[in-house]
Amino acid sequence: MSISRALRPGILRITTAPVRRLMLAAAFAVLGTSVLDAQTAPPRRVFPVPVLGYAPETSLLFGVAMVGVASADSAGPPTRPSTALLTAVYTLKRQYQLELTLDRWTTGDLWHVTGYAGMERFPSEFHGLGAQATDSSEIYTPQRFTLSAGAQRRVMRHVYVGAGYWFRRSRMVETEGGGRLTPGTIPGSRGGTDAILTMNGVWDTRDALYRTRRGGYLSLAYGVAGRALGSDDSYRRYTADARAYRGVGDVVIAAQAIMDATKGTVPFDLLPHLGGSGILRGFEVPRFTDGAMGAAQLEVRAPLKSFVSVVVFGGAGATAPSLRTIPDARLNVAGGLGHRLLLDRKEGLQLRLDYAFAKGGGGFYVEAGDAF
Repeated sequence: MSISRALRPGILRITTAPVRRLMLAAAFAVLGTSVLDAQTAPPRRVFPVPVLGYAPETSLLFGVAMVGVASADSAGPPTRPSTALLTAVYTLKRQYQLELTLDRWTTGDLWHVTGYAGMERFPSEFHGLGAQATDSSEIYTPQRFTLSAGAQRRVMRHVYVGAGYWFRRSRMVETEGGGRLTPGTIPGSRGGTDAILTMNGVWDTRDALYRTRRGGYLSLAYGVAGRALGSDDSYRRYTADARAYRGVGDVVIAAQAIMDATKGTVPFDLLPHLGGSGILRGFEVPRFTDGAMGAAQLEVRAPLKSFVSVVVFGGAGATAPSLRTIPDARLNVAGGLGHRLLLDRKEGLQLRLDYAFAKGGGGFYVEAGDAF
């Protein structure tokens, strides 16, 4: 579980999955007046995004997402922007999601500090684990309270090291009668307490945090969960995330390779997985779940107008009980097309609209920022 993402995506996601079958009812005309020139941008900006939709499991859903961006003083040393994301969603079935994500860079990018707090009671989908996963899913509703905090310090040019702590209390509110989660034999299917301490290192030469045009990024992390940290379960987690960006004229080619592996007793909803808005768009999240995951994806991003870009993307990945068995696992492929609408010209913050295709899947996504 990564706790150091620069800006947690999730302003609004629209997919064809049963739980996420939402209809965008609020126009994005505000974007045209929100794009700010670098010369006139105030040091702090806030972008509201309304959320409105419907699904059988939720009834009418409504809420708002607020994206805040704070730029550094131009007279000081170069510093990446700090961001905040507040999302509040409520449904007529008394379900809710409330999340606050903070991402802070100190002067000269010496320290990178992150924080997250969230509460939710919201339906999710379960397809099964490993080779027992099926195309059909069952709906379950958890109630969760989550907190996390992390800090990284620059120790040399482009290199950061740090640590973080992630904590979650959850209980299972509802499962489908006769479903695989109902007996409570799958780890995490009855809820409980999860806590993990993560140590990480990052090498980062990207020219910009958002709307990256060139550079590279490599993150390595090791996490441990156990009773001494407050967790009901004990396990280890190993993650690696490598990215590369290259500009060819006005076009940017972006590539990512990612690995996530666990060892021990891991709650089913924290296992490595594929699907969703970040890795293998087009598949539901989490469509494929197991003890380990490996994936790679590529994007070609080309400007269309001053604040609109078009994107072509594709990816492939697999899940397996361990990293050693991933080469023998079935490869899953997805891809699609999208647009990027520039919210803030100075910092490059964008709204992402993607449609992805996948075997047995497909979906429309609206998110903050690029997928990677």
